[in-house]
Amino acid sequence: MFKILRILFLLLVLMSVWGTYRMQQTVAKDWSGVVSIKVIPVLADDHASTRTFVNSLKRKDFKEVTQYLNQSAEHYGRDLSHVIELELAEPIDSIPPNLPEVGAGKLAHIIWSLKLRWWAWNNQLNDHEDYHIRLFMLYQSPAEGVQLRHSTGLRNGLIGLINVRALAPNKRFHNVVLTHELLHIFGASDKYDTRTGEPHYPEGYVQPNAKPLWPQQHAEIMGRARALSQDQHEVAERLSHTRLSELTASEIGWTHSAN
Repeated sequence: MFKILRILFLLLVLMSVWGTYRMQQTVAKDWSGVVSIKVIPVLADDHASTRTFVNSLKRKDFKEVTQYLNQSAEHYGRDLSHVIELELAEPIDSIPPNLPEVGAGKLAHIIWSLKLRWWAWNNQLNDHEDYHIRLFMLYQSPAEGVQLRHSTGLRNGLIGLINVRALAPNKRFHNVVLTHELLHIFGASDKYDTRTGEPHYPEGYVQPNAKPLWPQQHAEIMGRARALSQDQHEVAERLSHTRLSELTASEIGWTHSAN
């Protein structure tokens, strides 16, 4: 029986890998195929306020994400108005496996990745014709008093885990984090110091050649914050406070090169 279950698990993983490959090929070619994004709310705790917040979510709460991507793409001569589709799924209350501890070896991350794919498959089955990018929004009550885990976007799994507080005033910031992790799935790299949150120069600046250099007018979406001075920065709280730089556009296949 155990052998049968192990074979079944391997087959499911292979199906997931094949679906990932198909989607990556679609995106990597020329962004001409439909990129289907599914946002899946996750009840990360059992607080009534969290459930109330999650149940109040509407598809329109995430509309600015597609608008932002469309407008950013237009800046680089791309028309994605009929390419990117985003839908909101029903909430789930199953928690994904925890990320490996800092410093964990490569094997630990491989095992975690497989566990994550198994968890995602169990909680949001792919229909085997349309392979979605799945963004799991893990909502947690601020009453928990626990530091949020790091959000992550996995290109090799087409899965994003976004940890946020279940607070209505934070919805616009949630979309910043969601878009940042989604761009990771598309191939964009981080452009900030993970310890301090400070955007790297020059890649984390929208206008690295501006004179004066500070303050920057906008945050680079993968840099997360705009530099106010040499040693001060301000985290972007809305997508309108950010821009998608030429380097990031190049990384995700919107341009052929970056200066």
